[in-house]
Amino acid sequence: MKIVVIGVGNPLMGDDGFGVAVIEELKKLNLPVEIYDCSTLGLQILNYVEGCDLCIVVDTVKANGKPGELYVFDLEECKAKMPTSLHDIGLVEAFKLGGFAYKLPKKVIVVGVEPERVEFGLGLSKPVRDAIPKAVKMVVDIINKADEILMPR
Repeated sequence: MKIVVIGVGNPLMGDDGFGVAVIEELKKLNLPVEIYDCSTLGLQILNYVEGCDLCIVVDTVKANGKPGELYVFDLEECKAKMPTSLHDIGLVEAFKLGGFAYKLPKKVIVVGVEPERVEFGLGLSKPVRDAIPKAVKMVVDIINKADEILMPR
């Protein structure tokens, strides 16, 4: 089974750097998965996830919750009602467009955080910074349950 974890976001835009910060912590754990900092790559992200079984995306999402609140959802759910990415081409759009040219992952799960501020400047707000260890644990838990997650219902 091939699992890929990607962090997206722009560290120059405050809390939008959350995905990249979580990826830095995950790389320290020597996990049996591929881990990439995809920053603001947009459609190029698909080159990193092509053909994998499970893709875990770490990003900042706007869902009108409290800053630092974490969300875990299947990207398929996002199409109708879930939080949206803060990037120009969101994950949903990238995966919709990519289906024509890429072998997309069987499952895409997003671990997202509610930002306090997304504006030009370095550094995460305290609530978002405090969410990093919890997000790392969530990603590790998803990796450990990958067989169960990918099992057909």
